[in-house]
Amino acid sequence: MSDLERRSQIELSIDRLMRRDPISRRTFMGRAGKGGLAVGALFTLPGLLAACAPGPGGSGGDGSKLAWLNWPAYIDISEDETSYPSIEAFTEQTGIEVEYDEGLLDNADFLAQYAPDLRAGNNTGWDVMSPGGWVVERMARLGWLEELDHSKLPNWTANVADYAKGLWFDPDNKYSVWWQGGITGIAYDPEMTGREVTTFDDLLDPAFSGRAGGFSDMRDMFGLTLLSLGVEPANATVDDVQRAQDTLLGVPDGHFRGFYGNEYYDALAAGDLAISVAWSGDISQMNLYDNDKVVFIVPESGGMRWNDNLVIPKGGANLENAHKLLNYWYDPVAATTLSEYVGYFTPVKGVDERIAADAETARAEDDAETADLYEALAPTVVPTEDQTANTYTDKQLTEDEEAEWNALFEPVLGA
Repeated sequence: MSDLERRSQIELSIDRLMRRDPISRRTFMGRAGKGGLAVGALFTLPGLLAACAPGPGGSGGDGSKLAWLNWPAYIDISEDETSYPSIEAFTEQTGIEVEYDEGLLDNADFLAQYAPDLRAGNNTGWDVMSPGGWVVERMARLGWLEELDHSKLPNWTANVADYAKGLWFDPDNKYSVWWQGGITGIAYDPEMTGREVTTFDDLLDPAFSGRAGGFSDMRDMFGLTLLSLGVEPANATVDDVQRAQDTLLGVPDGHFRGFYGNEYYDALAAGDLAISVAWSGDISQMNLYDNDKVVFIVPESGGMRWNDNLVIPKGGANLENAHKLLNYWYDPVAATTLSEYVGYFTPVKGVDERIAADAETARAEDDAETADLYEALAPTVVPTEDQTANTYTDKQLTEDEEAEWNALFEPVLGA
C-alpha cells in the first residue's frame, strides 16, 4: 500500500470515528468485551492504523475459521451481550469459528477502504462481506467478487422468497444473496413533534430546527428529497439532484442536529431528536426494546427500498467456509432466530409464520412478554404490497454521475 493510500484510509477512519458512535444496543465497550478495540487504543496512531487495516487477516487456508464484516445492529445477541447465539449455532453445526465484525458503517466508506486491495487482488481479510445493492453491482462489474456456486447453496434454492432474488444489481444472483432488507423513511416521536407526521416536508419544518436528523448516506438523503420533488430517483438527472440540494440547503442554519449513520438510533431513542430519517427495521427494534413511542412512516411522496447482501470478495477468501455461511442463513430456523431479533425484511420464506407460531408457544407457556413481542414482530419481517407500494430503488449511477452527486451532497453535510 502506498503512503498516499495509507493516509487516505487513516483519514477515512478518523472521519468515521468522529462522525459516528455505536448505537445503544451495540455499545462500543460491549463490543470491546467481545474482542473489539479498546477506546483508548483507537486514538493512537497504531490504533488508527489498525482501524483502517484491511481486516483481521482472513481465514485463508484455515478450514476452521471464517471472517465476516457486517453492519451494526444486524445480528442476534445474547442477553448479556457477550455472544451471538445464531453464530454459535453455526459453529456447532460446522465446526467453523466465525470472527464477526460490525465495522461496516457506510457503503461509500466501505468501498473506498477496500478498493485498493480489491483492485490489486490482495486479501481483504474477510471471507464474507455485507454491502448494499449498488456496491454489489460496482464490485461485480469490476471483477472484485467471487462467483457463487449455487450447488453449495441448497437452502437458498429451497427457501429464498421470490422478492429476494433476481434484483437489479445482480439479476442472476451470480455474486450475491440477500442478507436483510428494509425501507428508508421518516421516524418521529409524536410527543415531541406535537402532531402527526406524514410528509418529507415535515422533516424540514422550522418548528423542528435543532431536533431533526438527516442521513450521511447520499443515496438515502437525496432519494427521499427527490421523491418529495416528484422525481423517481432511478430517473433523476443532475439538474434534479441540484434541486434536491437546494431543498436541503434551504432550511435554517442548524436545522439538522446532525447527518447520521447508524448512531441516529441513539439520538432518536433518547429524545435528542424529535424527527429523523430512519430505517424501518431499526424502529421495529426501538419499539420493542428502547422507545415504544417512536413511529415509522413512509412519506406520502415515497420511501427508499433497499437490501444488504452477502458476498465473497476475491483475493484469498475461504470459498468453502463462505458458502457454508451463506447457505446457513437460508435455513428457516436460523433465519427465524435472526428475524426475531433484528426485525428487518427477511429473504426466507415462512419466517413470519414461524415467528407467529413461536408467539403461540410463548403464550401457552405463560410468557406474555415474549408472546407480545413476537406477535408485534411477525407482520414486519416480510414486505407486503402495501408496505412497498410507495417505495423506490436507487439509481444505477455511473462513476461520473456518482462523483457529481457526491459533489452536490458535500455542501449539505457541511451545512
